[in-house]
Amino acid sequence: MGRLLGLGLLLVAALIAAVTIPELRSELAGDGTEGTLTVSSCETHTKTHYGTHRRSTELRFSCTGNWSAQDGKGTYEDVVVETSSRFESGSKIPVIQVDDTFELPQDRDPGDDAAILAFCLSVLAVGVFCLLTGFGGRGGPGLTASWQRLPARSVTGPVLGGLFTLGALAALICALAL
Repeated sequence: MGRLLGLGLLLVAALIAAVTIPELRSELAGDGTEGTLTVSSCETHTKTHYGTHRRSTELRFSCTGNWSAQDGKGTYEDVVVETSSRFESGSKIPVIQVDDTFELPQDRDPGDDAAILAFCLSVLAVGVFCLLTGFGGRGGPGLTASWQRLPARSVTGPVLGGLFTLGALAALICALAL
């Protein structure tokens, strides 16, 4: 059962990485067309988050207006952009067009996607550990017994431990610093 868990973790890490890599590549390459949205209206909507001890409400805005590319090669009418601030009618805000979507420049920051990809390294390390040792199954070996069962333990132990630590630290740094 632990080996199935390991295989499942490997598949999850591969699937998440396959979805995240193209988006991260697009963000790092600076894909998209820069332009300006001239706001015609902003609508307010709330999103409620329920925690274990309290409830919080996030205030968001959907601003609609006309978008013009900086290079003058395109314009769109009735473009909707999600923002965290309310803008007055006639305000001009920078907006990037990527494929068929329009986003604020700060929403194109690579930090979250880089953190997700780094976390995939940790999931990959745990998946390989479970696959090699059978750890994680109900009634299976515990962590210490599984660690002792690692093949070529003097090599695979530090490699898997290092990969897990690298992924966790990189995810933390990317999420907080980028």
